[in-house]
Amino acid sequence: MKIEQYVSVGNKDTFCQWLETKTRALGSIKGINSSKFGIYKRSDPNANPKNLINDNLYSWQRYYGENRKEAFENVKAEILKIIEYSEKGDFEKIDDLHLTLFVKWKIAYLYSNERLIPIFKKAVLHKIAEYYGLNVTRKTKTSEIQNLIIANKPSHLSIYQFADFLYEKFGRDNGKTTNTGKKRKTNRKGTKLRSSSKQKRRGSTSYIAEQKHNKIQEILQKQLEQKYGKDNVILEENYVDIKVKLENEIHFYEVKSSAFASDCIREGLGQIMSYVQKDDDDRTKLLFIAGQYPPNQDEIDYLNFVKKKLKIYFDYVSVELKD
Repeated sequence: MKIEQYVSVGNKDTFCQWLETKTRALGSIKGINSSKFGIYKRSDPNANPKNLINDNLYSWQRYYGENRKEAFENVKAEILKIIEYSEKGDFEKIDDLHLTLFVKWKIAYLYSNERLIPIFKKAVLHKIAEYYGLNVTRKTKTSEIQNLIIANKPSHLSIYQFADFLYEKFGRDNGKTTNTGKKRKTNRKGTKLRSSSKQKRRGSTSYIAEQKHNKIQEILQKQLEQKYGKDNVILEENYVDIKVKLENEIHFYEVKSSAFASDCIREGLGQIMSYVQKDDDDRTKLLFIAGQYPPNQDEIDYLNFVKKKLKIYFDYVSVELKD
């Protein structure tokens, strides 16, 4: 990424334009001037903002360097770290990076596979944290608050439904609007009509999900090989992500890339049951759904409910992607 692709004037296709404007529905970061991006191109070349370093076109925060090239390379390096930490779930490492809170956590959210709540206002996050029992101080880190919120996410709500609920309850608009500025619907009416036309998924989203799936599968494969031996672990046999064949048992593993255990279970259970139904091996079959993150308490309750209802062994396993 070049500096012109990161930030510019009059170009609506830069990284910062996408971050602030084109993805506003995924959480707003408006309200702070462009210095929040670390470096920016001035609309008025003759302006020289105080407390920033300025050249003939750009201004940047002093922390990032003495010249434009150095400053941009340091900003870009931070962005790449945020992306790396977010994909692995190492959110604690983001706290100490120097980009403004709004910007770094919006980037983190976009690359977290929807594992973070898309609320970026510090005051609102503090109210939410206090509601869930955290004694908030000036030293409280955003990652700690995000982890607390995620630990309390109801398994039946999507990340967006939960964010809207939280922002309605704790946002500064007193519940009149959502985090995106739109009126929030309080319920969903039934319908007899439903669109059956073909819908195209965004290619980038599909690609990211596939890469996450492959990473989880690779790590899980290595773990199972260490436990059961390489000869007993088989990939992609009859479309099953991983099989473990033992003397008296066969373990079926279906890998899912969703950010929450409950979503992985909902997406994968019917799929793995169909694989078992078509398998004519007489050995006892054990079913597992594998995802990146461990379940929170509400998801544990959901998992236990599912396990009680099934007449076949079933469980969920989390596979950590951190180094």
